[in-house]
Amino acid sequence: MMNCIVTDYVEPSLEWEASEYASQGISFRALQLRAALETEIIKQVHDADVLVVDQTPISAPVIDAMLNCKLIIRHGDGYDNLDLGAATKNGIACANKPGFWSREVAEHALGLTLALSLRLTDQQRVAANPPTLADAAWDLNRAMPQHSISGWTCGVVGFGKIGSRITEYLHRLCSRVVVCDPYVSPDRIHAAGAEPVGLDELLRVSDLVTLHVPATEETIGLMDSNRIGAMKPGAMLVNTARGSIVGTEDLVDALRTGRLGGAALDVTNPEPLPPEHPLFSLPNVVVTPHLGWYSEEALWSMRKSIVEDVLRAANGELPSTIVNPAVLGRSNLRMTRTGSASSEGE
Repeated sequence: MMNCIVTDYVEPSLEWEASEYASQGISFRALQLRAALETEIIKQVHDADVLVVDQTPISAPVIDAMLNCKLIIRHGDGYDNLDLGAATKNGIACANKPGFWSREVAEHALGLTLALSLRLTDQQRVAANPPTLADAAWDLNRAMPQHSISGWTCGVVGFGKIGSRITEYLHRLCSRVVVCDPYVSPDRIHAAGAEPVGLDELLRVSDLVTLHVPATEETIGLMDSNRIGAMKPGAMLVNTARGSIVGTEDLVDALRTGRLGGAALDVTNPEPLPPEHPLFSLPNVVVTPHLGWYSEEALWSMRKSIVEDVLRAANGELPSTIVNPAVLGRSNLRMTRTGSASSEGE
């Protein structure tokens, strides 16, 4: 009997999945190991044939301990919490679920952009202090000035599924959109109504910079003090990608000194932030709880797709996507090569 284990999940329950697997004779166990020690994770998942992971770190020791595991499925696009090298070495295929909430993340990024341009946090503070009988006027100066996004140059870093979608949105609202993605042809960027530029140029001219790249060796720490310092004075930063892309202390310094005009973050480093973190006390900052991916529709599509891949594995077939395609050429591959899979990243 195949044993499918979920390390952690955001759904209210996984009763639907349990029912689906039971009907196919698959053993299923759902856990919440996101904050567990590595030793506890090993203890709980060592006997998995298929492992479904959200945020739990799956390190090399965890992977080495799973002697029967043939497939790891990441619940979402990013897979920086998986040690792909260790999985490949052990002949374990790793799959992700790209694009299921590209629209949701792009819309969240747009919402954060508008929240910054409209100074919604300042407006809320004004509304929370209503005028008295003696002073019948709102203290509107506390939420002024505001500047229309129509006159902005917006910079998009990364032109994948999410970056290309937010580019389309911004193209309809802003006077100019510039995009930095050296792995995408300039023609594709031009077709979306934007201009391809290098990162230095993007930072120099943009009134707002929005990040849409995965966390890789190339991008972790991308927005450090030097690159934040190279941004247009008073510009704003939006991050709905990964918290590790932005240097948190560098960002706080730039906001405190007024070098940046504001920031909106759906992802942070660390995540979650401690309640006393200075980002929560800065008036020109919006922080949301890594919920940009979410809609009920997208979540259900994701759940169904994961179940389909588990059933594929039970039938000896490859998952719909593989993020470590090198494993397919290894003699110790634990899955059969039946079926086809595409190579997908974030």
